[in-house]
Amino acid sequence: MFDRSRLPPLDAALLARTAEMLAMPERVCRHRSCRRQKRCAWFFRKTQQPCCLANLDAGQRTLFDQLAEQVRDVRDYGRRDSKLFFASSWRDERVLQDAAVEITRPLLRGERLREFRRFAGIREKRPPAERDGFSPPLKW
Repeated sequence: MFDRSRLPPLDAALLARTAEMLAMPERVCRHRSCRRQKRCAWFFRKTQQPCCLANLDAGQRTLFDQLAEQVRDVRDYGRRDSKLFFASSWRDERVLQDAAVEITRPLLRGERLREFRRFAGIREKRPPAERDGFSPPLKW
């Protein structure tokens, strides 16, 4: 199985955009400027993570990290010629993938954004999700 711990750490922009998609700056963050601006304005210097992540418990943080990793995967592999479409046939998994695509869009610029738009157009043509829940884990 693939070891995700060998991937580079998640960058500050990706983490901040993911937190903003979940409305964490206005609902969870203790910094007034984040709540008023409805975006992450305070980051820890050492880890470059938004301060609102410190207010999550272990279970919430695990779910946040899974979504952030999904966003990184969409950002890195969301290309027109990619074999990964991030369009699962499982409804709950598809909702997370849709959120990851929306989070990824403002993180890209220039030619990479144009390529991502082509990928998103191809992805939208995929059939809708048919099954409830998440895909079962693979057994090795």
